[in-house]
Amino acid sequence: MPATELKRRSSIEFSPLAAYVRRRLLIGIIVLIGISMVSFSAVYLLPSDPVTSRFPEMSAQERKAIRTAMGLDRPLPVQYWRYMESVFQGEFGFSYNTGNPVVEDLKTRVPATLELALFSLLIALAIGVPLGIVAAVKRNHLVDHLARLVTIGTLSIPSFWTGVLFIYVFFYLLHWAPAPTGRLSLAVIAPPAVTGFLTIDSLWARDAQALLGALRSLVLPALALGLSVVAPISRITRSAMSEALQEDYITFARAVGVPEREVALRDALRGSLVAILTITGYIVGYMIAGAALVETVFAWPGIGRYAVEAIVTSDMAPINTVLLFVAAGVAITNLAVDLLYAVIDPRIRDGIVGQEKSDRRST
Repeated sequence: MPATELKRRSSIEFSPLAAYVRRRLLIGIIVLIGISMVSFSAVYLLPSDPVTSRFPEMSAQERKAIRTAMGLDRPLPVQYWRYMESVFQGEFGFSYNTGNPVVEDLKTRVPATLELALFSLLIALAIGVPLGIVAAVKRNHLVDHLARLVTIGTLSIPSFWTGVLFIYVFFYLLHWAPAPTGRLSLAVIAPPAVTGFLTIDSLWARDAQALLGALRSLVLPALALGLSVVAPISRITRSAMSEALQEDYITFARAVGVPEREVALRDALRGSLVAILTITGYIVGYMIAGAALVETVFAWPGIGRYAVEAIVTSDMAPINTVLLFVAAGVAITNLAVDLLYAVIDPRIRDGIVGQEKSDRRST
């Protein structure tokens, strides 16, 4: 086939995908604006304010003067418009706790949370997927029952309690882990910031001591957060694998003598990837939003702990910005999962392309 013809056909196929992405991004922007309005109104209705939280010893007249200087006495629509102006200017408001624009505070906190969430996700997948595969292959056997006990146990224990237990055992009793003082021990010098991810920056700087220190500080909070989501990954994997193992093509593969290990790990697992990818997309959003308790327990300087401190002091701009960031992360993750569907399963890609073409004809 000539290259020009191949290029023409490729553009015809992928232009509906591009239209689909544009439409999803537009819907995401509208949703984010709606979330910002709801969150800003909810924070505005809190019984306290940042002035009272920070200066409780001041008189009512002094707090009123500071509130006026901050613009907190203005109507809700005016305050919201000022905040949205700062969002479009890239500042995302001003934090009364730190005295900095929120975007400056997030430059170090966002990489910290993303690094923790990424390692936690890798731990959860490394435990949950093999556990679900084994449970599906050995369905209703002893291994399956033990896998259920493991998932029930990890689901029943809150992640913050797991973190406290890890600190007590591995730091206080065994002295294997460093003190829960953040991303690095106080005795380790941080590498020059390039990406904000300490593990990557340590590799970039070829600093073995910083890399080892970052991994030692990361392992316990990542394990505590990762164990909290092992159960849904394992259950979805088990369910999807069990259904795939009943399909006709699996029966045919067994009939022609394909080894059982290859049937499970190649054919059945490939048929389960869509379900596993779906639950992974949901878990990414949960980890970004739900890491606040783990970050607080381990003094991890991420956006979750930042939001908790802002809620305690009624610092409105950080709360709204963290909510926007989490919502945007969930929306982007869902879009990426949908696009990965099209890569994994050509039938889904054909369905998206066909739906976009149908929408074009109808309009």
